[in-house]
Amino acid sequence: MALRRRSAATIALDAAPSSILDFESFIEGLAFLSLRERYLLLIAGGEMLDNIVKHGFPLRDGRVVARVRRGHGSPSPITLAFYFKARGFEAFALESARRISNKPLFDPAFRRWRGFGLVMCRNLARHVAFRPGERLDRIFLEFDPEP
Repeated sequence: MALRRRSAATIALDAAPSSILDFESFIEGLAFLSLRERYLLLIAGGEMLDNIVKHGFPLRDGRVVARVRRGHGSPSPITLAFYFKARGFEAFALESARRISNKPLFDPAFRRWRGFGLVMCRNLARHVAFRPGERLDRIFLEFDPEP
């Protein structure tokens, strides 16, 4: 279910891979964003949601809330926030923040590269913040508006 205002919208998503499609439909329906702004949120937000669903398991209540808001003033930044509660999020957030500030790393245990998506999100967004909490974990991505 999505709640929409003139410059903000919120949706509650199941913590499942299929919710990526629901997230994409939600973003595509935001009339207060330009096409370019929607693309930015689709790419970076889809990556973050995928990380939450894959690495945040188990999520309390099995839900992730996504909220998009256009700020006030000029230029008005766009914030995409994810709200959820995951047992291991604090460790993931600390590692993610380190990876965003560095480059992707090869993980020999899994024989794969890690961190490309997070670096991509950092390059697309003006600011990325991970905020673990006692009751609620949050991820904030702030984007520049279309010029």
